Amino acid sequence: MVNIFSEIEEKILLDETLAFNENKIKEEILQTIARKVDPAMDKEKPFVFEQIIYEFFEYLDINIIKTKKTRDFGIDGIIKLNLELLGEMDLGLQIKYAIIDSNDIDIFLSSLKNSELHFGVIVCKGSRKLEKYELNTKIKAILLSKGINIKERLIKEKISINPIFVLKMDDVIGIIASQIRAIARGIYKK
Repeated sequence: MVNIFSEIEEKILLDETLAFNENKIKEEILQTIARKVDPAMDKEKPFVFEQIIYEFFEYLDINIIKTKKTRDFGIDGIIKLNLELLGEMDLGLQIKYAIIDSNDIDIFLSSLKNSELHFGVIVCKGSRKLEKYELNTKIKAILLSKGINIKERLIKEKISINPIFVLKMDDVIGIIASQIRAIARGIYKK
């Protein structure tokens, strides 16, 4: 089976009207994914989405061990990262064909704990506000008052204290579009 993102890359690199415009690349990726997910029956859409996400990691050359569909503690896979000097790191992976909220993250945290993993990635269609998992202004003020140096721009950004990284479908599309655009730039020197 051919990787969907490799197919998209090939199509885009052969079409100069797409290859040099990141917004057009994003649109092509979105349409291709929709053409694959939309025809599936409602019960099958989460599995099609899951396969697309597995192919996303494969396209980026990130090793994943897929778990079985039953008794996996809510973990869809284990991402194996080689951090060179620091060694290997395992991240739990959960793929949700849904808009998630903080309850989903709580459940995933429990799944990680049961699997004896410390960090995880949830890949989803989208998410509601996850304020519970960001440092609020009071905590930032306490950190500053204790002399912890945080640059001015970092104070204004959201800082996550959670061991869970949420990757939304828009993020996946953006990463792939950027990768394909970089390949096109390298090939055509534009």
